[in-house]
Amino acid sequence: MNPALSRHLQLLGLERAPFPPTPDADAYYLAPGLEGELVEAAHALRTRAGIVLLTGEVGTGKSTFLRRLLGLLDGDGMAVSMVFNTFLQGDDLLAAVLRDFGLAPAGNAAADIEALNHFLIQRWQAQQTCVLVIDDAQNLDVASLELVRLLTSLETGQEKLLQIVLSGQPELREHLDLPQLRQLTSRVCKHVRLLPLDRAQTRAYVDFRLHAAGAGTGIRVSDNGIASLHRHSGGNPRRIHLVMDRCLYGLYPQPAGQRRIDASLVRRAAGQAGVQPARQRRAPLAIASAGVLAACLGVAGLMAGNRESRAGTAAAATAAPQPAAAGTGWERCLAGLGRQPLRADIDAATAQLLAGAARTCQRPHSGRWQLAWQADTPAAGDGQALALLQQRLSALGQYDGAVDGLPGRLTQRAIGRFQQAHGLPATGDADPLTRLLLETLSAAPLSRTPDAPAHVNG
Repeated sequence: MNPALSRHLQLLGLERAPFPPTPDADAYYLAPGLEGELVEAAHALRTRAGIVLLTGEVGTGKSTFLRRLLGLLDGDGMAVSMVFNTFLQGDDLLAAVLRDFGLAPAGNAAADIEALNHFLIQRWQAQQTCVLVIDDAQNLDVASLELVRLLTSLETGQEKLLQIVLSGQPELREHLDLPQLRQLTSRVCKHVRLLPLDRAQTRAYVDFRLHAAGAGTGIRVSDNGIASLHRHSGGNPRRIHLVMDRCLYGLYPQPAGQRRIDASLVRRAAGQAGVQPARQRRAPLAIASAGVLAACLGVAGLMAGNRESRAGTAAAATAAPQPAAAGTGWERCLAGLGRQPLRADIDAATAQLLAGAARTCQRPHSGRWQLAWQADTPAAGDGQALALLQQRLSALGQYDGAVDGLPGRLTQRAIGRFQQAHGLPATGDADPLTRLLLETLSAAPLSRTPDAPAHVNG
């Protein structure tokens, strides 16, 4: 620690800087739900389940999350390559990956991929998991993201050889939504979104940081100080650090043990730090996930996924379709479905997707939506029905295996990813609700596919 900082902290009775300008994984504030996200992301990497995606605005803590994630894996003996310079593209990016794994690039993409594949097989035989972390991945062009997809294709007959973490700003998610990248997107098994803190979380965050620095009760932040801090920072942790670090200098004239940060001090500190009040409030969520680990592993009933494209936005939480029938109309609609219709409780976003589906009824029910429908689609137990399901999953960018009508882990994972992306319990099983949603979202009716060679396992 430099002498000036040491004297500054000593004056304030602090043991360490509570609001440093650099990522601080040693004093990590676990916002509600964040610990679960860390555990699930680490488990996805340990079990070689697929790509982990991390997105968030500048300053929301992506780098700190990555450091904490790698800290959880530190005792597992993993080989990790970290690429921070994503202005490198294509072959240069590949060469950087090789160098970070301790390999010498040959200057030829084909030779470099072959060398990397040989290295990964050796590590796999030694039961060592290899992880590639790409930070600021929003800077990668389409060709480089396609290269990432090729790296995910390095595999044995049973497992992926390279686990990948893509971290970037929200526009990374927009890049991955491009049609030409749907195969890469289909391999994302875990998406963590870091969002700004609400006012209560801002209070908890500041108190945690001060306590971790040894402030005890010697430094307090008033309620109006927190309100002003949240208004100026918008709940962005990096801006919170900028403002609060300036506030600490304003505490010098106050008596030790009675130092207090109020709204007036926060306003002056924000002005000195060049932080203007946020104009728009963000949704009051610390973190939202696109789904849960169950979809990665195809484990039945582990947890229900949340809709990735809508997580963390207040609009999605309140979005609702017009019900096909309500009140007494609900009973009339049910009667029109015939005997023993299937029923399920669904979220508003799924209800909106199914609002136009034939032979369905919907109504608001206990804060969610109740769906009833008559299942015309045969179960995916026979080869033709399963091939039809595989073809629909492929058309939606969720499945990149052979359309062979044969059950297998690739098909199960594709079903799980589809369920994860559309707010259904990510069981990996083609239950009636999953088949209904698949049929509804299919762009056009798909013809049945003739039997493929039996040795291909989907």
